[in-house]
Amino acid sequence: MAGHRTVRGSIFLSVSLLLVCVLVAFSLVVYDYLSAVARERFADALTSLSRSLLANLDARVAEMNRVSLTLIYSPIFQELYARHLALPRAPDTPSERMGRLENSEALIEICETILGPNRSAPQLNVFDLRGEMVGAGYYSGLIERDVTREGWYPEVARAGGGRVIRPPHMDPLLEETSIIVKDKRYLSLVRTFRDPLLSTEGVVEVEQYCDDLFSELDLLRQSSRTLFVFDRGGSQLYPYDGAQADRGALLRLAGRAARRPIVTGAFPGAREPQILAAAVSDDNGWTLLIGEPSAGLAASVLQYAARIALLTFAAIACSLAASYFIARRVTVPIKALHAEIEALDLGNLEQAWPGTKRPDLGEIDGLRLAFQDMRIKLNASLREAVMLRAHEKEAQLLALQAQLNPHFLHNMLQTIGIMAEEDPPAAIQGLIMNLVRVLRYVSSSEGTTATLGTEMEYAQSYLAAMRARFGESLEYVIGLAEALRGIVVPRLILQPFIENCFKYGTANRPPWRIELRGARDDGRWIIEILDNGPGFSPATLERISARLAAKERGGGLSPMSISGMGILNSYERMRLAFGGGTIFEIANRPEGGARVAIGAAWHG
Repeated sequence: MAGHRTVRGSIFLSVSLLLVCVLVAFSLVVYDYLSAVARERFADALTSLSRSLLANLDARVAEMNRVSLTLIYSPIFQELYARHLALPRAPDTPSERMGRLENSEALIEICETILGPNRSAPQLNVFDLRGEMVGAGYYSGLIERDVTREGWYPEVARAGGGRVIRPPHMDPLLEETSIIVKDKRYLSLVRTFRDPLLSTEGVVEVEQYCDDLFSELDLLRQSSRTLFVFDRGGSQLYPYDGAQADRGALLRLAGRAARRPIVTGAFPGAREPQILAAAVSDDNGWTLLIGEPSAGLAASVLQYAARIALLTFAAIACSLAASYFIARRVTVPIKALHAEIEALDLGNLEQAWPGTKRPDLGEIDGLRLAFQDMRIKLNASLREAVMLRAHEKEAQLLALQAQLNPHFLHNMLQTIGIMAEEDPPAAIQGLIMNLVRVLRYVSSSEGTTATLGTEMEYAQSYLAAMRARFGESLEYVIGLAEALRGIVVPRLILQPFIENCFKYGTANRPPWRIELRGARDDGRWIIEILDNGPGFSPATLERISARLAAKERGGGLSPMSISGMGILNSYERMRLAFGGGTIFEIANRPEGGARVAIGAAWHG
């Protein structure tokens, strides 16, 4: 046995010395090669960085371009804008003033919809050619502003519908609107749009923050790098918050950097020479010029040398370790690890498997212990995932509580204003009390569940408020068996379906009828939401059924929208509350209209 150990030690020492010699020779050759190409790679990296930065700028400008095109080609916008032009600027009658106000609000709403919830841009302006502007964003409203007197209008008009990028500038209107955008600079994308007879009928402007558009450049600028961006005409776009640099000098440097792979030069006003790289955008005609001090090249070479040395020592250490462990027995720990893997399932994640605790564990033994630790952590992660799922559902409920349509409040306040002129105080008081009950219930943070009786009382208040708005055009019936009033359900479970009745069920001519019925039926309780609207199309019913079936099988699907909450979301909330006995039915009524039914098994 001792002889075997001596032979094994000699082989280990010989192999180790041979590996060390080979690795040292290889490291010297690699170091010589990397030193020779370090300068070229440094320049290539700088060029790639400039192209990447410019590509990101192109993408952000393309998003601004998309917003403007989406707006002017929107049929809804075209219809509203045509109505805006047809309405008189100075209406004489209350109905004309109301029509003008409602149309302006609709124009602002479509603009804000296109900007999206994440605000693709802080401001979107639409100018007509008769001296008015509709703004959406930080400033939303209709004001008098003659676009033909703007200094940039002649260039935009000559572009004939093509996009024009205005250099960084400040917006006095937004300065006065909000302190949040105080001292902000903007870069605008402007274009004209035409009517069906190809006559220019307006101008659309998309404004974006300069500090948002050039955020990546601002981060790089904090380091030793110097960056400039200028457009096809040589106007400096970045830096946007300082004095303009020598345009001619920048153009000459950019031309040299674009023609040669490695260029060294000094920026205007700087003494230290820098390695330069430039990129030119085919989309916008912008040129990005970036420079980094030559000292960075020496640092790069040192980094290469350090990496080679580190890799050499790591390779030598690994070679010695490999030579040592190859001589050891590894079969037994591998078999033990294999047995543990074969026996693993969800039921025994927490089971403690027998194993050694020696301080001189081998790699396989260490891997085995790491696998055991992984099982314990996996079990903890699964428990955490279940808890997070529950918290996610609670967060979705809070989101539903916060989603009360602003137009609902707007319409209710308008209704109260009209009733104040025409109806007795008792009717106004009734509407206000119903509105108070709705807002109190929606904004309450008292848990994530409520009784069916409370849900029906909220629905009664909501429908009564809507009845005050629509008058005789709306009929509703609410009926709930007394035995069902104490059943605990997810809060606001009925609200998405009631809103759906108003969104789609009112597509027919009035009167509109909405019914909420709650009753026991064959060992289960059911709440029906009925309307007399056009109902669901066959394609919609088929799609909903397919997605619900897929959800039953455990598939991860994106929700189908219904008044801001997903059908699958509502279904999941019922499933979490009542399990496999959940009832969830969507269909069309034989007499016309839609029917949605939710419920669960009755337990008395």
